[in-house]
Amino acid sequence: MKYLVYIISFIIGVSAISGCSTTSEQQTVQVQQQKQYTPLDTLETNYFKETEKNPLTTQGLNYTIEKGHFLIGNETQTEVEIEYPQIDSISMLPEDTEQNIVIEQMHSDFEKTALFRKGALTYFMEQAYDTTTGEQKFPEVIFANTDYRVQTANDKIVSVFFEESVSPIGGSFNYSAAGVTISLEENRVLQLSEMITDFDMLFTLLQTDQFTPIPYWQDNPKPFSQVLTETTNMKEEWIEILKNNNKRTFFVEAENGAEILWETREFEWYLWDNKLVLIYLGDKYYQQYFIELEKIKDIIDTDFYEKYILQTPQEGE
Repeated sequence: MKYLVYIISFIIGVSAISGCSTTSEQQTVQVQQQKQYTPLDTLETNYFKETEKNPLTTQGLNYTIEKGHFLIGNETQTEVEIEYPQIDSISMLPEDTEQNIVIEQMHSDFEKTALFRKGALTYFMEQAYDTTTGEQKFPEVIFANTDYRVQTANDKIVSVFFEESVSPIGGSFNYSAAGVTISLEENRVLQLSEMITDFDMLFTLLQTDQFTPIPYWQDNPKPFSQVLTETTNMKEEWIEILKNNNKRTFFVEAENGAEILWETREFEWYLWDNKLVLIYLGDKYYQQYFIELEKIKDIIDTDFYEKYILQTPQEGE
């Protein structure tokens, strides 16, 4: 039976890549302790290298998260290198598990992984294909790359942050990001509009810099109040964008009423332990801002909080 499980696991492409630790971690910690603490301080330089050394643990859960990878295209067309998390609960099943349960779990794992793979391709699809016709829209070779970090993994959800980059041949890279939070029970992506009950208050917290900037591209990232001064959007527009699953929607009048012409992403989000992170997407880069969930508990939907955030006590606790 175990042999069958290994074969099925191999078929769906599960491959483990373990992180490694070096003595440089101690040196990094010492340097960080000498200066004022800022959240995710290691993001200032080699974010993904650092987090690979300290991967999020799934110990005590009924699944593991492995690294998936695929490459599309060649030197004469489009080269896309994508990494994404793969959910593997099959290897955690007992040896005597019935075959129909194994197959059912295999399909469930595949559905979850497909959601993450789609998130990993978000920016590339936006840049490379016409969203209205589905046709390729670039004349030259485009290179794309995606890295990811699993920010939350528990018995209810997995929340992932993707960094994505796209560049035409010989050109500079443009960077974007995506956040994907899935319900493990329902095999679907959760929306911010399911979580937040008062977007006016949420935006006020952003506007008054109650969200903390996460350093990545620079040592002193912009507070969101400064971002606001560089845009022409009114408060009502920002609130509608946040309500509309973080997208700006453009409509056109048609015979049967207004139809969506196109949508563009303005924000993404994910859950990072006990924090909500909003990603503001700029033209070439992005900014991240977090706030502790405890500070916004009054505007979190009660059912959402109990179903996806409130953790079930583990045995012995």
